[in-house]
Amino acid sequence: MPDLLSCMGRDSNDFSAGTHAMSFRRKKNKRPVPPTITIGAAWRLEDDETRNPPPSPSIEDTPFARATSQPYYAVPPKFNDDEKSSRSNGGSGLVKLARRLSQKGDRRENKGDKPPCRQRSISVDSKSEEDDPISLDHWLWPILMPEGDDDTVIKPVGDVRKAHSMENLLQQTSDYSKASSIPPSPTAPQKLHRSWSAKKRSGSNTEVDGGVGGGKDRTKRYSKQMTDSQALFDAVEHQDLDTARLILETNGLDVNQVNEDEFTALDIAVMTNNMPMARLLLTCGARENPRFLMKDARASKLNTLINEAEIQVQEMTSRIVNTGLNSATGPTGSSKDLEKHLRDWEWRFRLLKRMKAGFEHARVPDHPACVMLSTASSTSLQVRFEEPLNANGAAVTRYKIEWSCSEDLCPLAGEHILYDVRYPSYRIHGLRQGVKYYVRVSAFNMKGFGPSQTPTPPFAIPSSWRDMHGNKSRFSGRLNMIDDLFQQVRDTRPTDSGEIKRSSPRASPNQVRRTVKKSLKNFFQSAPKFQKHLKRGVYLASVMYNDDKVLVTNEDQLPIVEVDETFSSSIHQDFLWFLKVAGTWEDVDLLRSDLERTSGSSPAILFRARLLQAASLLQSALGTQDLGQVFYEPMRDKHGIIIITIINQIRDQRVIQTTSSLKWTNINRIQKRKSINMDNPSAAEMLLASLHEKILYHQVSGIKLTKGLYIGFLKLRSSVDTIRVQVPEKLPSVLPHIKLRDNPNVSQEEWEWLHTLDNCQSKRNPTKIQEEFQHLLAAGTRKLLVKMGVTEEESLTYRLCDLEVIEMNEQVSVVLLFPPSGSVCLGPGTSDEWMVSKDYISIPVPVFEMVHMTTYQAEFIRRFTRLSSILEIDSLIAQQTLREAFSSNEVNDAKQRQQQVLDYQQELETTWKGMRWIMDVLQYARDKQLRGGVPLSVLYAPPPSPVDSPMDVINDMETIFDDRCSLQIPDNAQTQPIQSLNLSKDSKPSTGILRVFPDYNSGLAKGTSIKLHVTSKTTCREIVNLVIQQLNKAVESHGLDSPLYLEDQWSEFCLVAIISNKEYQLRDDHCPLQLQNPWTKGHLYVRTKDNGSNLLSTGPSTAV
Repeated sequence: MPDLLSCMGRDSNDFSAGTHAMSFRRKKNKRPVPPTITIGAAWRLEDDETRNPPPSPSIEDTPFARATSQPYYAVPPKFNDDEKSSRSNGGSGLVKLARRLSQKGDRRENKGDKPPCRQRSISVDSKSEEDDPISLDHWLWPILMPEGDDDTVIKPVGDVRKAHSMENLLQQTSDYSKASSIPPSPTAPQKLHRSWSAKKRSGSNTEVDGGVGGGKDRTKRYSKQMTDSQALFDAVEHQDLDTARLILETNGLDVNQVNEDEFTALDIAVMTNNMPMARLLLTCGARENPRFLMKDARASKLNTLINEAEIQVQEMTSRIVNTGLNSATGPTGSSKDLEKHLRDWEWRFRLLKRMKAGFEHARVPDHPACVMLSTASSTSLQVRFEEPLNANGAAVTRYKIEWSCSEDLCPLAGEHILYDVRYPSYRIHGLRQGVKYYVRVSAFNMKGFGPSQTPTPPFAIPSSWRDMHGNKSRFSGRLNMIDDLFQQVRDTRPTDSGEIKRSSPRASPNQVRRTVKKSLKNFFQSAPKFQKHLKRGVYLASVMYNDDKVLVTNEDQLPIVEVDETFSSSIHQDFLWFLKVAGTWEDVDLLRSDLERTSGSSPAILFRARLLQAASLLQSALGTQDLGQVFYEPMRDKHGIIIITIINQIRDQRVIQTTSSLKWTNINRIQKRKSINMDNPSAAEMLLASLHEKILYHQVSGIKLTKGLYIGFLKLRSSVDTIRVQVPEKLPSVLPHIKLRDNPNVSQEEWEWLHTLDNCQSKRNPTKIQEEFQHLLAAGTRKLLVKMGVTEEESLTYRLCDLEVIEMNEQVSVVLLFPPSGSVCLGPGTSDEWMVSKDYISIPVPVFEMVHMTTYQAEFIRRFTRLSSILEIDSLIAQQTLREAFSSNEVNDAKQRQQQVLDYQQELETTWKGMRWIMDVLQYARDKQLRGGVPLSVLYAPPPSPVDSPMDVINDMETIFDDRCSLQIPDNAQTQPIQSLNLSKDSKPSTGILRVFPDYNSGLAKGTSIKLHVTSKTTCREIVNLVIQQLNKAVESHGLDSPLYLEDQWSEFCLVAIISNKEYQLRDDHCPLQLQNPWTKGHLYVRTKDNGSNLLSTGPSTAV
């Protein structure tokens, strides 16, 4: 009997590999299936919890044992040959059974095991690859459909499959057994029911050996269906992060499946405190079973499972002992099965106790960190936060966001459960404009929700800059306007015109490439005739590239077709029209057929018809309708050759119909083969030499800015026939810019403060939000101007646009910065170092608008360009029809048609004008009378709040300089003329802040002052002009009935300094900051030259 007990107590580690090997030999003639996970082993826990309490989930040195692919079951370790032989000759089964019982509960570790190779919250022993019976490459087999035949196979999917989001928590119901409430993966196969084994487990021998009804085929198919689900659970249980990631990435698996105990993979990961595994599962959309969201339900389930497992271990141990005592010849087949199931139940028992220990030691998480609240729109707020600093023993699986109109958040106005913990951010929609909302955020783990955290600031008011004046978005309703107009144009076209399809077949300007229809006649057509030697005229060239290859002819020439030998004086307008045609390549044949049916010989009609014919020829020759994007300007040379270039990227070379006359060639190779005359290059040579430039333009023109608020710099240059705008070479769809923050919305509170700076009036001190916004703008403008190469002295004359915030789309907004009105648009021949920088290019404004809209408003520009190009053709046809009309009826009909088309064009132009923000801003920036914008000198030194009474101005003898640039002045210098003060390089500040008071009838309250940021080169005349300009704006904004002083009247004013009851009139060319030792007790005033002092009548007025 001692030997018998000793045999029964042997560690289960000694049998895991043997059982696995026997299982593998039994299935060697079957289709291979995923092998058992033999990387780690089960946790060891003492049976007597009173003597050895369960360890904390964070213990790293807990030993493990081998396990099968079924959850909670241990697989005995693989025997070596010597051990097998010694066991086969080691005596009868009774002796082995007694030895196992005597050694039960030992904590021996497997010999030769390697230390853990990955960091986990709980240590897992790993085994070398040579000990693994089957490599990972052998067990990644296809999955059988649950209801299909044996030969029906689903191939593994390469991407990670995520589950649907679950928006509601567990509903309080009496039936907690419905595990199907967990949302499945959207692309996963039908739910695979999880069990402890391919066969039904039970304590009885009959149930184990009897199998499942339906025969071997049904059992085999069922086990194959369970392969991936079992492998995922095994990887989670053994904390094998790499294997779990591989399973999730290679199989369309529903990560929210439950096992026989109704636990999901995430439930097991969080109860074992495996943080990396939990994060991986959460990334794939895993959830806990909603039945166990209440901690009491989870604790009750664990206790039930542990009691059941303990009873099974005791019963099977008793049966094995009884079977061994009654058998005199040694162990039978029945006793071996019982031993195997005993090991399984022991593994299950230990794992459940480990899960219970992790659950009991866990606590609710701390509050989320760094909670921030900001306005997102007029009806929404954005809350951002970070994960708690301490999860307290369990992974955070969701967050709760609550909001209310009251400070104590009672009652709640709403709440939301955020399941995607990868992006701890949520946008609260459906709020009331102008109402304060208070928000708090709390984290959740398996123990429940932790304490909540309020953001900084504690509340926010939904608003937008448009709320200040009630403006609507530029994009509001534009698509509906174009759709309605398109329907009218379609319904009123003449019967002999081509039929316009209701919608363009192409989904977007840069997407699907459609192959031109082929017919039998294509086989009898000759090869397309591309131009080899160019002469005077207009040509159309195609640049089709794939990686570093470009499509060329057999003569290593780009595909070029002739448009016309001559070109009209309106070539620029024709080019802009062709830009619109490039937005709807599918309508080329329709437009061409309409022009060809016109019998007139108008030069405009003929040239555009030939332009469409050349485009159609390229489409047929290349075998694709989508020719690509037109380069922003034609290529010209001294010989009168004009080449319009179309660029497109071909991701698959098979899309292009390569014939005997076309081939793919490396770009650098073709450039080396062709010699280019650098002294007098032709247009074709310049096109070939600039291939990389054109390809780069095509690649970067469609790149969008990331979500946020930006500062953009607007500067233009005019020529004889066009206005060009400066844009970055590597991002031509936007202006030069600097990012300010991630939130693109400008609140009404922020926008009002910016207008306060523009009007130089402030009724109260700025709020914290306004002050932060001002500092953000000041830092951003400084950084942008340094990037543009603008000096600090010049930057003070630049202005921020307070007309509107440019909203490119819902994700990107821009506050514009532009130079003084005289420098916004440079004339021909004007030199500017920044304008010729290699990092920037100048493109025509209409081209920029097309590129910009294609990137940020693709759907609008697609519909607009299609309708516009059609209407322009209809207009040319209507004009030609009117010229050809003979009878009075024909003339009247032609006039009506022409007027109808003009009305359509006018309506479309009105819709387009509402989208052209750059033209509105340009007009605002160049208006010399309005002088709009906030000068940076005011932004850097904002005006103070108005004083309460005029006496405060006289009595308050504070310094006119800021503290950081104020200097002491000797007493004897106060009675001397200012011109006699010595200059000192050591004490001369480069910048400073001056406060100036108006001493004339400005219409504003007495004591109003303006605070200016000036440099050592700022003259008194510039200070006087700036003060008058800002005060005029303040009078206009307040609607005061006061005189406004025009620019030609500003010369009548001067700058006066009052020091110690003495007046000093400063010359216009004098720079106040260049004085050594400025006065510390005095004020600066702006007054008329022929006017006496209104404040102090004593003391002479000395001109300096």
